[in-house]
Amino acid sequence: MTELFSAPIEQSLLSAFMDFAEVSDYIDQVQIEDFYFGKHQIVFQHIKEQHTKGESHDSVIIWERIRANSLEATQVDESYMMELASNIGVPGLIPTHIKQLKDFSTRRKIHDLSKHIGTIANDTLSYTGESALEKVQSLVSGLDNTSNQQATYSVKSIAESVLGDIIDRHQKMHEGIEVKTGVKTGFTELDNKLDRIDRTDLVIIGARPSMGKTTLAQNIMLDLAVNQGEVVLFMSGEMSKEQIMERMISGLGQIPLKQVRSAQFDSEGAGCIYRAVDTLKKCPIFINDKASPSLADIRREARKVQQKTGGRLNAIVVDYLQIMTPPEKTGNKVQEIGDISWGLKKIAKDFGCPVIALSQLNRSLEQRPNKRPVMSDIRESGAIEQDADIIMFIYRDEVYNKDSKDAGTAEIIIGKARNGSTGTVRLATDLGRATFCDLSPEYYTQLQVVGQSAGGGV
Repeated sequence: MTELFSAPIEQSLLSAFMDFAEVSDYIDQVQIEDFYFGKHQIVFQHIKEQHTKGESHDSVIIWERIRANSLEATQVDESYMMELASNIGVPGLIPTHIKQLKDFSTRRKIHDLSKHIGTIANDTLSYTGESALEKVQSLVSGLDNTSNQQATYSVKSIAESVLGDIIDRHQKMHEGIEVKTGVKTGFTELDNKLDRIDRTDLVIIGARPSMGKTTLAQNIMLDLAVNQGEVVLFMSGEMSKEQIMERMISGLGQIPLKQVRSAQFDSEGAGCIYRAVDTLKKCPIFINDKASPSLADIRREARKVQQKTGGRLNAIVVDYLQIMTPPEKTGNKVQEIGDISWGLKKIAKDFGCPVIALSQLNRSLEQRPNKRPVMSDIRESGAIEQDADIIMFIYRDEVYNKDSKDAGTAEIIIGKARNGSTGTVRLATDLGRATFCDLSPEYYTQLQVVGQSAGGGV
């Protein structure tokens, strides 16, 4: 079996860390567990502690700290410390040695993980096939995170990094260069409220049936792909990929969905369909229509998309949350939904892209005189409210009032916006063409006139 360690590399790094003060910045790149030998872990632990406190150190100081601990002194004796001290490290080779050290460390973690996976695979009492897969993918994801990322950063380093980012964005904007700091919905007033959707956000779109939540999500998805050039994964647990495509053709081509589905259209309609399809063929959208997808399914498909796009994945849309398969079926729906919402938030953070998840609302709101949704209307709402960064609701008055003066419009009620503003935005609707869109300037002008005549502003 190939040895997944190198004693000379570990010794060379320890010697360099103790002897050369100018290479101390490299210490932050290395973790204790990156060293294979226990005595090397002990030595490095004391080096790191001195470095963290901002205190100088050499082989003498490190040995004095080890000697003060009788247990450690039995593993690392004075003669071995003298051997390390006599080892002449080469500062220029430190980056190469660190790379080799972490390569061995990662391979050991993979080897240990493979044994753990074998145990999970054989544990038919504790895991279903689906929950076992979710557990394994979670473990692999954790390996990715711990091998490449530092868990804790100083305020100083964060401040310097953020300041550099702010100055860089300011300079680019001054030069007229587009700066992407997140993604947009494509709806002007809504984006003004939200500011942006950050790359690690969990976004919930909640509505009762027939309100158009799938249409709104697909409109956002199309804007992301067509106008913003973003790569999107759409996980549809309810509709087939063919149904989704028909709706996107309808919305993009502005041809009635009924005509697309029935294939009854004139020459003008045919032109609209062909132009829509030509645009869609260029869109970086990937659709998976597995019924009741799990968190494991989403992770697996997300990685596939990244492999196809050179690592790019800018948004994940899930339709919808309540029909997903939970990691573990406990019989407690609240707990299961909580596990799913937390899992979706974790996926957003792990992949560095927002997750937009649709959610059904409780039927009880139908009994209220005012049927506009509120946070408590989300089914099994507690965990979702906590995990989500943005929560939006859709309300169309015409669903309940056929003669509504607001027919043809929808209220997008922002119930939570971690970095934006709550409130209500109104959009025009044409669900027969699978479309939400910004209202015309004339509409807002009319609202202002009405407001002024009533003695108030808008």
